[in-house]
Amino acid sequence: MLKTLLVRSSRILLPAALVPTLAWSQQATLGPTLTQILSSGKGVARNCIQPEYGTGLGARFSVPVLGGRTSLQLAGRGYWLDRGSECVDGFPPPDGTYIQEDRINLLSRSFITTDVRLVSRLGEAPLNLGVGGGNAWHEGHDLPYLVLAAGISVLDRPDVRLGLEGEYQWLRVTSDQFRRTYQNFELVAEEPLGRVHEWSHAFITGITLDIHL
Repeated sequence: MLKTLLVRSSRILLPAALVPTLAWSQQATLGPTLTQILSSGKGVARNCIQPEYGTGLGARFSVPVLGGRTSLQLAGRGYWLDRGSECVDGFPPPDGTYIQEDRINLLSRSFITTDVRLVSRLGEAPLNLGVGGGNAWHEGHDLPYLVLAAGISVLDRPDVRLGLEGEYQWLRVTSDQFRRTYQNFELVAEEPLGRVHEWSHAFITGITLDIHL
């Protein structure tokens, strides 16, 4: 008798406990994001004489796909906050011939990123994983990127969800390469050598707020 009662109770209570999760997984959401680039590589990081634009404010739209536990996210961020430089300008290189790469480092100017991601929730845990791709739009050559993201919900209510996220981006950096000769700290000859491409990275953390539509 007791066993039968427990089985029947579990059949009633378990679906009831899953209602908030299922409701979230079947709803489109829209909300703001606040992100900070914590570390980055060549072509993304600025040097010390350049200003730094590493804080981004944006928004993202999510819609459920593939049965509800996976969502398609469309996101955009703007990086316009200038945090200043840390040192003064240096001198030209000593006399000689050098191979130099010209580019505008991503974090040295204001820029915008847009991307598309597939994000899946891990069972009933407040964890999710996402993969996707996008582009960083800025002065100079744009940087297309791939992204791997993970997040955790710290507040989960029927109409709103607050989360913490971290992501790792692989960005393709494009530079214009030159052979340059200097004499008496002045440029006396320059030969263009074409464009070069290489992969760089950025580690980003942020706060997200998802609101039911």
